[in-house]
Amino acid sequence: MKFFLNRINGKEKFRSGDSEFINYYKNCCLYNLVYDMMEDNAACAKMYWDESTKSVALSFPIRGKVAQVLTEVAASFGGLDGEDPDEDEDPFSLFSQ
Repeated sequence: MKFFLNRINGKEKFRSGDSEFINYYKNCCLYNLVYDMMEDNAACAKMYWDESTKSVALSFPIRGKVAQVLTEVAASFGGLDGEDPDEDEDPFSLFSQ
C-alpha cells in the first residue's frame, strides 16, 4: 500500500477511490493470492517481469488450482447488479488478454 501512497497524488487517489487505485488494489490481491498458492505448490503458477508492459505478469495452467480459485472468486460476485452469473463465464476478464 505504501508504494501506491507514495505516488504523486497517491493519497488523494486512495481516499477518493480513483480507478487507478482500484486497479492497483485488485492487482495486489491477485498477486498475493497467487504468491501464497505458489508457496504451497510452485508449479501452480509463474510470476515474472513482463518487459513489454513494465509490470509483474502471471501465467498459470488454465485448469490448474489458481484458475479454479479465481473462477470461484469471480462466481461469488455474479448477479450483484441484476446480472445473470451464467451470462459471462469470466466477469472480471481474468482469463482474457
